[in-house]
Amino acid sequence: MPVSSESSVLVFSFVGFLQKEQKVGGDSAFNIMMTYDNADLDQVVVVGYGTSKRRDLTGSVYSVKPGMVTAQPTANAMEALQGRVPGLEIARSSGAAGGGVNIQLRGNRTLNGTTLGVAGSTATPLFIIDGFQGGNISDINPNDIESVEVLKDASATAIYGWMGANGVIIVTTKKGKDRPKVSYNGYYGINGYASYPKARIGDSYVQLRREAWRTTGDWASPADDGKIWTNAGEAQAIANNQWVDWQHLLVRNGIEQSHTASIQSGGDKTKVFFSTGYYKEQGQLRGNDFTRFNMRLNYDQKISNIFKAGLLTTFVWTNTNNRPDPLNYATGSISPLGQAYDSLGNIKWLPLGVSNGAKNPLGDEAPGAYKNNVIRGAGTVNGYLEITPMTGLSFRSNLGTSVAFQRQGLYMDSLSYSNYGLPSLARQTTTFTRFYNWDNILTYTKKIEDHSITLTGITSFTRSDEDQLQAEGRRQGLSSFQYYNLGATEASATRLISSGLVRSATMSYAGRLNYSFAGKYLLTGTIRADGVSRLSPGHKWDYFPSAGIGWNIHQEDFMKDFYWVNNLKIRATYGVAGNAGIAPYATQSVVNTTAQGGQGQNFGDIPAPGYYFTTTAGNPNVGWEKTASTNIGLDYAFFKSRIYGTLDVYKAHTKDVLMKRNLPTSTGTSNIYQNIGETENQGVELVLSSLNTKGRDFRWTTTVTFTAASEKIVNLIDGKDIIQAETNSLLIGHPVNSFYSYKKLGIWQTDEKDAAAAVKWNGQTGFNPGDIKLQDYDHNDSITIADQHYLGSTVPKWYAGLQNTFTYKGLELSVYIFARWGQMFNATYMGKYNPNGNGNGPANFNYWTPENPTNDFPRPNRKTPINQYNGYQSLNFIDGSYVKLKTITLAYTLPAQISRKVFTDKFRIYATANNVFTVTKSNLLKSYDPERSGAEDNPLTRQFVIGVNADF
Repeated sequence: MPVSSESSVLVFSFVGFLQKEQKVGGDSAFNIMMTYDNADLDQVVVVGYGTSKRRDLTGSVYSVKPGMVTAQPTANAMEALQGRVPGLEIARSSGAAGGGVNIQLRGNRTLNGTTLGVAGSTATPLFIIDGFQGGNISDINPNDIESVEVLKDASATAIYGWMGANGVIIVTTKKGKDRPKVSYNGYYGINGYASYPKARIGDSYVQLRREAWRTTGDWASPADDGKIWTNAGEAQAIANNQWVDWQHLLVRNGIEQSHTASIQSGGDKTKVFFSTGYYKEQGQLRGNDFTRFNMRLNYDQKISNIFKAGLLTTFVWTNTNNRPDPLNYATGSISPLGQAYDSLGNIKWLPLGVSNGAKNPLGDEAPGAYKNNVIRGAGTVNGYLEITPMTGLSFRSNLGTSVAFQRQGLYMDSLSYSNYGLPSLARQTTTFTRFYNWDNILTYTKKIEDHSITLTGITSFTRSDEDQLQAEGRRQGLSSFQYYNLGATEASATRLISSGLVRSATMSYAGRLNYSFAGKYLLTGTIRADGVSRLSPGHKWDYFPSAGIGWNIHQEDFMKDFYWVNNLKIRATYGVAGNAGIAPYATQSVVNTTAQGGQGQNFGDIPAPGYYFTTTAGNPNVGWEKTASTNIGLDYAFFKSRIYGTLDVYKAHTKDVLMKRNLPTSTGTSNIYQNIGETENQGVELVLSSLNTKGRDFRWTTTVTFTAASEKIVNLIDGKDIIQAETNSLLIGHPVNSFYSYKKLGIWQTDEKDAAAAVKWNGQTGFNPGDIKLQDYDHNDSITIADQHYLGSTVPKWYAGLQNTFTYKGLELSVYIFARWGQMFNATYMGKYNPNGNGNGPANFNYWTPENPTNDFPRPNRKTPINQYNGYQSLNFIDGSYVKLKTITLAYTLPAQISRKVFTDKFRIYATANNVFTVTKSNLLKSYDPERSGAEDNPLTRQFVIGVNADF
């Protein structure tokens, strides 16, 4: 085999064995000894404050395969993991450029969502980046990530205490290597083609208006069309055949691109990784885009056999232009009649003239009309010193800080879509956040014959500071000032300024024992003491224990004859985790002030400052929310690891749940934090991977992830449901995020006229054919508030991912399918049905007429807007089950001999289609991406990109 130089490295791989690298040097022949893979049992996994071989784990830890975080074009690495990790729910929060993701691990067990410093919300997992807290996963370039571990049960997360109460995601970035490598990873493509219902236009719009007038006896034939165009602007537009497709004018196909260059290098003592990246995403709306520049430097230095130090630094700069999404208005409110532009090509502020008054949804696109710009700079500097004075004993001190500065500038002209008819608004908001983390870890490892023991002691301190300044005014002097020169705004009560500081701190002590006998029997025990500033005095500290055991059954003598079993391990864990997820100062009655005379407070003619309590009352008894969880797991690998995976069953019970409880108005405050209620979560998680075919040139692998989970509220304040509204009631026996309303059975049909008339709304008015047919739970022929019941929840019965990868020589085809089944959501865009014929609505909404006996939407009526239909609330709650073809990638890797001719070690080109198409259970979700959970703005887009991976 010809090689380019003596420094060349040969890579040997074979199914079922670990990859082996061999430097050529001056030799011409090699004896290669390959090690049996045994399902990655010797893989080193990053766990809390250390590492472990997979065979020695007792907790539920899932390792993401390399390359998964870059499997789809996205700015956020977590978005690419949707459905790929059992128990981890991920969904993009918005289709806007730079939109984030919602992340939840093993369901929601708390009633309160607030911010835990920089770590996320109470229901969001804690992110540990290169061993440090305080990082932001959205700031990380996916190409910089080496590995991701997801810690799910109490045994695995207990070492992180309360911050890891909802799981822990450990992200490890790339480090320097002995062999120098320069890499480029980039792609360029289209971001658009969103799934969103088209609005009515032309005959579809006219026919709805006719039906609305027909119902009341005011229209019988096209000869009566003159009656239905009561607005002069619409009548003139009809006469001139002036129609506007607002969606077509608003939406574009944007560009998405990413470029990353990196260097990995080092020697025996020094290792360096440096990368720089650029990411740009144009949203589907003009004026919406997101730009990110990032740099990373990871430096590790072996000072001597005793001392080792390192520095891990990142810098990220983002520039986001946001814009309110007018698609819901353009689809469900404004008439498709009129003119979008005047004769000179300028935006016409009132498309149908003064007689109609409807504003132009393109208004924010006019020059100088609207600007919402966010510039953010963030830097992280983490350093460590590791001392190994003797074999088996090490001490490591981690000291890190994350600093971020953000400026948001907002200007809305009086003619903009967002602020039409109001005085112009100019505002600047600056936010400065700091997070400090100091960990000290002492580790002792000892092996005596078959006994292996590791002791770990930890102290951890964190502090989070955030200060904010906001200033705004009305009637800006010139629109060109935008959000600058705020002194030019009108000097009156509309000029406001505010500032504040929020600080919180934690201190923790922890100890962990890992014991193994003969590699067969495993024991892990952890105890952690956490103290947090945000809880009440006397309740700030508590202790949280956990324990786990494991049995590597396949290593027993009685398993020797079962040669086809390569791995079989049983795991069991139990632990208690705490949650202090309330806002800082929430346990105190906080005093605020007003400007002198701001609320009319004066001493005679002399204005005086005012003082008042904020709306949250203090509570000196607020303590920890605690979750006791049990996990039983099975790791398996069969037939030379051609089939392998994991199975986990878990149950978690949470008591003293933290909740912001509403108070009567007579108290003078609005709410108070209390420990009330209990919740329960349980589920089954499965991973099954297989090597289906392995030939000389062809290979086919499959991975299935499956999660079936449930959650419910077990108890509340006085053992009764808390009924507040359709979407935020708390119902015992059901998930936290549940829906409580009337249940729609369909539409009353013509042959049900008598039955419909017999059912009364609140015991008074009967129903007619074409009205909404509702469930009469108490069977008294009267639909009342007593007929409102639990309808469903956002929690799916199950969700799953299916990955198939086919390779033939250098060609690779990867297909990923994601499914989420059995959940309900509040489809607010269903409220865009306008049965009175005014405004507009989605063209695919199928409404009832005597000739069209559908069960989707009620009969149009020109005298009845949608919110006056009896039981209209029930229209929004629909089955959100779907299956999505998430990602398809076709790639080709050049043969090594050709790569060398173009001066590369590896050259791969690929084409990826993301968010390709979706199949839904409900026909009402036609032309809508249900991953947005029924939201009517910022629909998710599709991406089609071409990319290159090159190593030099």
